[in-house]
Amino acid sequence: MTVLDEKKRNWLGKARDYKAYSLVLFALSAFLYIGTLIPGAIDEAKRPLVLGAVFILMLGSIFFTHRSNAYVRKIEEDA
Repeated sequence: MTVLDEKKRNWLGKARDYKAYSLVLFALSAFLYIGTLIPGAIDEAKRPLVLGAVFILMLGSIFFTHRSNAYVRKIEEDA
């Protein structure tokens, strides 16, 4: 096994991990957002806080998707 193959396997592992993180954050933000749509589930005073958390989780999801795609591009460039 060459060093390049080891790097590619490492990058592939990172890409998969980042994609999994992205999906988990996306699912969590979707559940929180659905909770804001259900009447009476969240107090009106806490709703902006929950929507802020949804926004932050979505940003995290986008960040991890971007990182995953960057590693996939690295793998494709070196192939």
